[in-house]
Amino acid sequence: MTIWLFSASIKQAINRLEEIKEDMMRHPELRKQINERRSNKQKIQFTNGAWIKATSVGASIRGEHPGVVALDDVLAEIGDLTMETVNDWFKKVVTPMNDPQSFLFVVGTPMAHTDLYHTQMLDKPSWKSGRWSAFPNWDEYQADPENVELVALWPDFRSARFLLEQKLALEDDLAFTQEYLCKVVDDDAQVFKRGGVRKNIDMESVISSSNQFDNSRYVIGFDPSHGIGKDFTVLIVLRQDAEGIVHFVDMWRRNDFPPDKQADTIIEWCNRYNNPTVAAEDVGFQRLYETLLQQKGAVIDFHPSKASNKGLKQGLLNRLRTWFEQGMVMWPYGNIETRDKVNIIWNELDTHVWKGGDIADVGRHNDTVMALAHAIDRFNMTGQSPMPMVSAITSTESWHGNKDPKPTGRPSGGKHVSLF
Repeated sequence: MTIWLFSASIKQAINRLEEIKEDMMRHPELRKQINERRSNKQKIQFTNGAWIKATSVGASIRGEHPGVVALDDVLAEIGDLTMETVNDWFKKVVTPMNDPQSFLFVVGTPMAHTDLYHTQMLDKPSWKSGRWSAFPNWDEYQADPENVELVALWPDFRSARFLLEQKLALEDDLAFTQEYLCKVVDDDAQVFKRGGVRKNIDMESVISSSNQFDNSRYVIGFDPSHGIGKDFTVLIVLRQDAEGIVHFVDMWRRNDFPPDKQADTIIEWCNRYNNPTVAAEDVGFQRLYETLLQQKGAVIDFHPSKASNKGLKQGLLNRLRTWFEQGMVMWPYGNIETRDKVNIIWNELDTHVWKGGDIADVGRHNDTVMALAHAIDRFNMTGQSPMPMVSAITSTESWHGNKDPKPTGRPSGGKHVSLF
């Protein structure tokens, strides 16, 4: 048996070959089969004539027809090579190495819908392929974490608890989705393009705990949690300057506050920013928080955000997307505390992807995105032409004016909650 092993780099190929050799050296019989004199860093030679050779993706090989060709995570660090170059290399170098009796094995993490795995292998009739997530029931668990127990793919080797600890250590939902769930979240699939989201960064500005700009309008977006220790309750403060640019001001994000303390925080933050508009999903806010605020004698300029069903939520997220596409959002990034908060929002934005024409969240949390969307939806996009926003559910009557038109200007007459 002869084997060619390809890895993403020479260094990785050498490491993999060394691991194979170390495993064989632990076995008293297999150890005798290694021909040390004819072996080197990129080759293990056996006494019976078999060998394993290792090299990197992109290597030029002619005239070799081993019994097995194995590609091990060849897209992990392709350096200056493009996906197109790797695809051409596979077709012109690797494929001709096969004989009728040989085998070709490929294992790796998907990087993009245009990568080697998607364009040449996955869902192709000539290939037997599959996708194995570290959590086979992740989507079901995410939809109902209270009633669905998370299952690990190989619990004897990597328990669900261990894998969740790895996720926390990553602090990057996008990396977790790609590396552990084997889901592609590339720029083509992303709803909120990285370049658009990160277009405007102010390295001199930091988060602000008060209303410092008299010529700006402030709005607080609120997204409550569904239980202590589960998802997060989030307050996000935005301000819009005279030129129409929306600035991120500050964020409060906790998962250990009961509703009564959350209501206290809403009141505190409204006092900080001179009673700005508070935007939240209408149903959730009115059922609980409106009552709590009334009991505390608070006066809140509450404006309901329509996101109670799929179509309304799709429309809300699509309108948020437009703000980034128009380059109308500015992020402060001047110190560690500011960057930590901004990065949390960016990571959650990164995990929103297009699925069947709809916006889907493939990350663990989307609380900051919803709070951001509620807040930014209260602003007008100054200087931009109004346009119809198409979401998954569209009413043709509203396009043709058969329903009463809704005002498009700055909202007025919002709900004020008060009890004295």
